Amino acid sequence: MSVGAAEGSAIKAGSMRDGWIESPAFDLTFFILSPLAGLALLIVPTGHGNTLLGLIIATMIGGPHYLATYSFYFWDDTATYHRQRWVAFFVVPVFIALGVGAVAWFRIPVVIIVVIYFWNAYHVARQSCGIQSIYRHKAQAFDPRLKTITNTAIISTNLAMAVAHLDWYPALHGFLARASSALPDALSYGAFFVAVVALARLGIAMLQRQRRGPAFHKAELAFLVTSLLLFHPYLWVRDANLATLGMLVGHFVQYLGIVWLVNGRKLADGTGSLGQRAISRLWRDPWVLLPALIAAGALFLVLQINLMAVTITLALLHFYLDGLFWAFKRPEVQLAIAPYLAARSSRAMRHIGPQLAPAEGG
Repeated sequence: MSVGAAEGSAIKAGSMRDGWIESPAFDLTFFILSPLAGLALLIVPTGHGNTLLGLIIATMIGGPHYLATYSFYFWDDTATYHRQRWVAFFVVPVFIALGVGAVAWFRIPVVIIVVIYFWNAYHVARQSCGIQSIYRHKAQAFDPRLKTITNTAIISTNLAMAVAHLDWYPALHGFLARASSALPDALSYGAFFVAVVALARLGIAMLQRQRRGPAFHKAELAFLVTSLLLFHPYLWVRDANLATLGMLVGHFVQYLGIVWLVNGRKLADGTGSLGQRAISRLWRDPWVLLPALIAAGALFLVLQINLMAVTITLALLHFYLDGLFWAFKRPEVQLAIAPYLAARSSRAMRHIGPQLAPAEGG
């Protein structure tokens, strides 16, 4: 074995052994405990001032989260891939924007309410699945069956919580009840049943893995708990909009954390095209990043107040584009992202190839 290969193996072993994506402090702040920020918002006494506070928090954190998606367009090594799939990356987003415009023009907002509510829930759950996959790979657990069972449990549990009290969201409940008065309850009970079955399967799979190995890392288990409980505000907060915000704050922080890590690791050398160098500087220099995040949040706040259709468009584009940028079933995405989730240091990036992070949908 060459010196470089031996060093790479040692880095791999070290990065896998402790199970953290970056470090205990970073992971706890941005991934595992980030939903506590949303919980803190929910337990503050309600009132007009706190409604405004919620709006500010949602936009100052949520705005950068939505806009961060577009940084992936500036990577040099994926530019050819984007051009090859030009319809998906450039044409469909235009049609999404036109669709929102049509809905606004014909004044049928209930369509947007339904689409955003369910797509948002699925999108957030899928992000949890993706981050959970990283932790699972850190523990060297690559069984695709465990992946499927874990993802099903996270998604079904999150969706079950999201539809547990549809009567607390009158607009959505009314829309579903127009199809059938029994539909809202049927959806709630059906989702609950699926979630119970999925959780039982997950429990059995975890017991089997505990006996056979590989062992669970604390970080992996902790984030699994976070993922399964992320939608808990829907169970006890009667204001559906506030419950959604309380859930989304943790999601916003998690997304910004993972995008920060990937861009910081991948673009660490600061080379490439003008666009890539700009993105590298943005995500690696805190004196540039912090003002940029504040400016993005302020812009989103203005749009939220004055041009709601634009913010809705940005949200839907974020849901759609993330499904493309993080589609690990595509070899191009694996090559572009997977190595930068496999090890922590920039030094390790020079030795660890894409094969060390097997594809896993996120």
